[in-house]
Amino acid sequence: MAVEKSKEKRDRREIVLDAAAIQFARRGYDATTMRDIAKECGILPGSLYYHFESKEEMFLAVHERAINYIVSGALLQINPDADPWTRLCQASEGYLATMLSRSTEASLIITEFPLRRNGKLRAKLIADRERFENVFKDIVAELPLAPGVDRTYWRLALLGMLAWTYIWFNSKGISPKVVAQNLINLLKERTASD
Repeated sequence: MAVEKSKEKRDRREIVLDAAAIQFARRGYDATTMRDIAKECGILPGSLYYHFESKEEMFLAVHERAINYIVSGALLQINPDADPWTRLCQASEGYLATMLSRSTEASLIITEFPLRRNGKLRAKLIADRERFENVFKDIVAELPLAPGVDRTYWRLALLGMLAWTYIWFNSKGISPKVVAQNLINLLKERTASD
């Protein structure tokens, strides 16, 4: 019986997180109210506090879940025995495929900037993003780039291009793999060592 209650509580929490993700993606963190989230999941506003102490805590849970999806998507594609360029393409493809299939979560990560926040919220958003960026940081560190290429700027340029794919991507006739390879090649042609 205790296992069923625990599962039911977890399921309700996931329903709340799904509703919160939809509202945060639709309205943004600042404009979303607990009432909006409660209405989205069909419960009374006060019931949300059974699962989360505050809107901030709920947003942190939604954001962390989104980062977890994207990090997992990138990591699952990587063959650790492949060369760095191949691993970078694999990580980028996994990132894009996950992001594009989970557009609600993707919009949260792309539009909610840590610098607009204070305190605990800002620190957690930065930590989540760093965890994601470290997947790419480790691979970019191994790339055979030309001397003088700043690897930080190179990595941030790639991640920026990949992130904004969410805005313009149209799945008709092109795959995340092709997009990832083309974006990487744009940077690779100018910066790879011979």
